[in-house]
Amino acid sequence: MKRFLVLLLAVMLCLTASGMAEVALEGLPITDEPITLTCAVQQSPIQGDFNEMVILKEFAEESNVNIEFQNIPSSDLETQLSLMLASAEVPDLLMKMNVSAATQATYAAEGMFVALSDYEEYMPNLMSWFEEYPTAKDAVTMSDGKIYGAPYILAGESIRMGGKMWFNTDLMEKVGYDTIPTTTDELLEYFRATAAYDYNENGQADEIALSAGSIDDVMYLFMGSYGLMNRGSSHRDVYVDDDGELQYAYSSERFKEELRYLNQMYTEGLLDPDIFTIDFAQLIAKSSTGRVGTYIFVNNSPVSNTEYEQYTLGFTEPFEGPQGYKTYGYYSIPASSNAQFMITYRCAEKGEDAVKAAVRWMDYWYSEEGIIRYFMGVEGVTYEEDADSPGGLKLTDYVLSNPDGISFEEVLAEYVPWAGGANPSVATNEYFKGGETWPVCLAAAEGLINYVPEIVWPPFSSVYSAEDATEMASIKTEQENYMKEWRAYFITGQRDIDADWDEYVAGYDGMNTARYMELYRAAREAMGVE
Repeated sequence: MKRFLVLLLAVMLCLTASGMAEVALEGLPITDEPITLTCAVQQSPIQGDFNEMVILKEFAEESNVNIEFQNIPSSDLETQLSLMLASAEVPDLLMKMNVSAATQATYAAEGMFVALSDYEEYMPNLMSWFEEYPTAKDAVTMSDGKIYGAPYILAGESIRMGGKMWFNTDLMEKVGYDTIPTTTDELLEYFRATAAYDYNENGQADEIALSAGSIDDVMYLFMGSYGLMNRGSSHRDVYVDDDGELQYAYSSERFKEELRYLNQMYTEGLLDPDIFTIDFAQLIAKSSTGRVGTYIFVNNSPVSNTEYEQYTLGFTEPFEGPQGYKTYGYYSIPASSNAQFMITYRCAEKGEDAVKAAVRWMDYWYSEEGIIRYFMGVEGVTYEEDADSPGGLKLTDYVLSNPDGISFEEVLAEYVPWAGGANPSVATNEYFKGGETWPVCLAAAEGLINYVPEIVWPPFSSVYSAEDATEMASIKTEQENYMKEWRAYFITGQRDIDADWDEYVAGYDGMNTARYMELYRAAREAMGVE
């Protein structure tokens, strides 16, 4: 009887919530009466409280959909998301939470998530983008044919590229270089020259030849020089060998040689000693004071609004490795399989109208008006009309040349949510004014596009069963944690690459790596890709 009364009360609450607001199919406000939903959101290091973010507060008033945000620091994202899902203690919505395809499939099967694809009439903008970029739709379609998460769609070549290497032309000239090196060996020689040069003229040996946003950025950028990541960045842990066979990357001889190269940089003092713990703020601090000669990041924002910005030069071709490999594999299709907006069963418990309102709220950020707002902020404050700029709009001087000397991303973070990526919207060359669409970045991308893999695979999420996806995700998590631990050992020299390599490789045998590759190869066959 007690359980029945609890169930009856829940039903009554659902009916009450459902009757509180009528959801419009188009236009604003979304609901005729205010509705409040809760949302977990990933928060990058440069972002403040999402509840105080300007455009989100403005849109709450216009839409009648008030979102109470739970800020989840990006550094703690995976742990908090796992705890949240495992306990079923979830908010109504998940935004920018980068939920993997395996996690989507696993918890959707348990009834945790609402299928967005059941509400297509309430998300015409997203459906329109799916028509333009069918691979984006395929990427987020699960094996049951449903879509549970909205993706981050990247509508420009440069935006689809990951880390790029940025040089300082003033420093290059001072150490006797007029062009960027083209091979990994030549690059080492260049780094040795810059590390020995007191560029910031402080009389201290504090120069850093190469830094990056993370050790992952360094590893991924050089993978193409060693024949790895040759089917795009959605498939980093495998590669297709010269015979067309699919192989596991992180136990391969190719990976061993890349680690040897990174170890050489590290032990010679050419690679940032903080590379295993560095974050974006630290990269800015080092780059903006002239300590870093060369850095890897998606754009050149670490030196924006500094005296060094004028010297920025991006590489336009990857570095040829010792075996002749020369590919830029840090490139993806228009969308990954990760979900950046999801509706949970908690929202469904509030009634059908709550779900519809959530879908409409999400879909707004895929409209042209929503995209401009999401990436550019407030007209007259952070952006203004400019006939000579792509899309007829440009960021204001307040953003680009802030009087406090802070980077444009830090300025915009007060107004818009896009910092840190993982956005439920569309990054276009016209309205995404991030560094990836700045002239220096477009120039780099124009060259790099000639070196991306001839075949770039989409995610395989649509052909994995929920069970297989869960199994693969479990194995992959163990593999990657293991790889990162040993990667640090090898690069820093705590373990010897030659003497300890067999021990490292043997560790994968106990992680069902053979089963992982069996499922991966079956998925490749099901997808029908070369």
